[in-house]
Amino acid sequence: MTLELQDIYKSFPAESGGEVLEVLGGISAGLERGRFVSLIGPSGCGKTTLLRIIAGLEPASRGRVLLGGQPLSGPSRRVGLVFQQYALMPWRTTLGNIEMGLEMAGQGREERRAAAREYVEAFGLAGFENSYPHQLSGGMQQRVAIARTLILQPELVLMDEPFGSLDSQTRNALQEFLLSVWRQRQDTIVFVTHNVDEAVFLSDEVLVLSRRPARVVARFSVEAPRPRDRTSRASNQVRREILSVLKEQQEQVGLV
Repeated sequence: MTLELQDIYKSFPAESGGEVLEVLGGISAGLERGRFVSLIGPSGCGKTTLLRIIAGLEPASRGRVLLGGQPLSGPSRRVGLVFQQYALMPWRTTLGNIEMGLEMAGQGREERRAAAREYVEAFGLAGFENSYPHQLSGGMQQRVAIARTLILQPELVLMDEPFGSLDSQTRNALQEFLLSVWRQRQDTIVFVTHNVDEAVFLSDEVLVLSRRPARVVARFSVEAPRPRDRTSRASNQVRREILSVLKEQQEQVGLV
């Protein structure tokens, strides 16, 4: 297994005399190398918290995260993270943002600039290498953010609703783009989304989390061949099954 989550619990201290907030209630899962796995669950169930724990940005209250059999206990270059908000440096150009991680790692200017130019070409950003974030569309900004992460060659790529703020047409185009990059590189990806259609279209597997405190209540393999038809019978079947599990979670808290 590339990634192992071993009984991950997370709680936050009570504030102003309130109750302790139990967010994760024992998450266990193993992810194989080169797989594209989506996490989906009720809003506020702790998906982003789990991603932050895997990335080493948040400590677990209990449990372990193993990458290639080695514990992860803090931020590591072995793990890349792509946020929903692009988090680009507004004073840096496209090239400057893409090469930033290599610069922080101490790589020489010429070497990192050459690498960044390769990503500019591969990510369809040629002609915009000297543009600043405010001069780019939302889709282009997210491509810069993804390139900035992948240029570091992480073993594991975490994505926290990276397309959530985009319009549907741009979102679909970036889903196709991400899959094309993934097919070439075979990265191991953990992708958080609220969108069932997106999860089914992108993923090898979909893990469904329960309401808070979250645990894995279902795990679906998506067997539909790629390139996928978003409306195929196989895709629709998995979509219906995931929606059924999510509906059960909502019914348990009286939301439907």
